[in-house]
Amino acid sequence: MLVCAKGGMSMSKKAHYFKQFDYKSTLLILIFCLTWASAFAAAKYGLEFWPPFWFLATRFLLTSIFFFVLCVVFGKVTKLGKQQLVNLIILGLLNNAGYLGFAWYSLSIDGVPSGLVATIISANPVLVTLAQFILVKMAFSYRKAVGVALGFIGVAYILQSRVSLEGVPLYIIGLLCFALLSFSTATFLFSKLNGKTDFWFSLSVQNMAGAAALYIPALLFEDTPNVWLDLRFGFSMFYLVVVIGLSFILWFKLIEKKGTSEASSLHFIMPPIGLLYGWLVFGETIPLADYIGLIPIMVGVFLVTHSDKKRSL
Repeated sequence: MLVCAKGGMSMSKKAHYFKQFDYKSTLLILIFCLTWASAFAAAKYGLEFWPPFWFLATRFLLTSIFFFVLCVVFGKVTKLGKQQLVNLIILGLLNNAGYLGFAWYSLSIDGVPSGLVATIISANPVLVTLAQFILVKMAFSYRKAVGVALGFIGVAYILQSRVSLEGVPLYIIGLLCFALLSFSTATFLFSKLNGKTDFWFSLSVQNMAGAAALYIPALLFEDTPNVWLDLRFGFSMFYLVVVIGLSFILWFKLIEKKGTSEASSLHFIMPPIGLLYGWLVFGETIPLADYIGLIPIMVGVFLVTHSDKKRSL
């Protein structure tokens, strides 16, 4: 009887574990990480033809139109109040102009290593988690703190050989820190500012705000692009508008479902996947030692995303 009882309890635990495992969220996370990390490879093609502000502003404009058309087709166009519109514009300026605008501009400067950009931006989960601990009434979680620290250490280890401050202007470091702060602020404020606005319509407004903001420096400081019809450029723009545009919906859903610190911790996985895409698409080599950095990253992401709540068995 004791043996059967023990065996029965073991089977019950196993059944409960598999019941608790959220396959839908896991698939959502996997698709988001693989898609989001591929954006750099697609953008690298486009930046060969257009300067960064022109490229980004046009990408955001087309993305805004793309989502607006989807909203019209599926009946998701909603009337926004004045405060709702202001909130979405703020998110668009932070996410699209502040974060991507300055990050891409920094990448376009000769002598600025992509590893430096990736390392600074990868501190996003650190800032978001710290903001939650300080500004939100919630119990301090050592599990999350350790997880965030391990994730950032893993990213820094992988990218350290690609990071060099030699020859990098000081203002570029400032712009990257501003991009990081914009991204972290947008992540932290998303749930409050986006409210109950439909994701598709929200993205249309945010991208339009980012396009309007970035066309200003594009017109003031950059030459008008002279390459418009090129297969590689067209594929790059299409991929960034449609595929990466849709991945933003996954990002917002993950913030809504998992919370800001849990969702932002997934960005620790982006640099390793980005290196993988570099190897697949551009033939870039990945040193064997880089794989060591995956260990603290995976452990860190697990600690941040794994619930502290005890399961009832």
